[in-house]
Amino acid sequence: MILTTSRKPGRKTRRFAKVMSRFFNWTYVQRGKTPVSELGNRYAIVQEIKGNPAILKIYDGVEVFSMRFSVGEINKVKMGREVPVFYGKVPFSRCLRYFNALSADEKVSRKVANALLSPKSVFIKKKDNKIVLELVYDKRTVTRMISDERWIFCSGKVR
Repeated sequence: MILTTSRKPGRKTRRFAKVMSRFFNWTYVQRGKTPVSELGNRYAIVQEIKGNPAILKIYDGVEVFSMRFSVGEINKVKMGREVPVFYGKVPFSRCLRYFNALSADEKVSRKVANALLSPKSVFIKKKDNKIVLELVYDKRTVTRMISDERWIFCSGKVR
């Protein structure tokens, strides 16, 4: 999967996109004036609102996942190529394959996740109507994303 940003991203958006691409084992591409048609069918875009990363969209020919969020701290952490594991109730579990990740909610995946002992974890917590995604590598917080449940769209389209 290729991850890129909008045409003229701010520094915080570029940093967030690079951290996300390393965490989910995606390829980060500086977009510049490159049209999205040259990125292929499967790609993700981080868009910004008022200079801050705010929207993640994933395309597989058509838009299959969209999430609006606000981001907390963004920490640069050296990471390996392990498979990330989602813990908690994932509101977009049908779209996990686009994240190259496992869900520890499913019994089979839980056994695989425990066998892998992946240091990459995404903890999903629900507070009020907000969903907090905390990306953790080796017990260190990489970034924290806060979203409203109504801001998450997953088509669940199988290709």
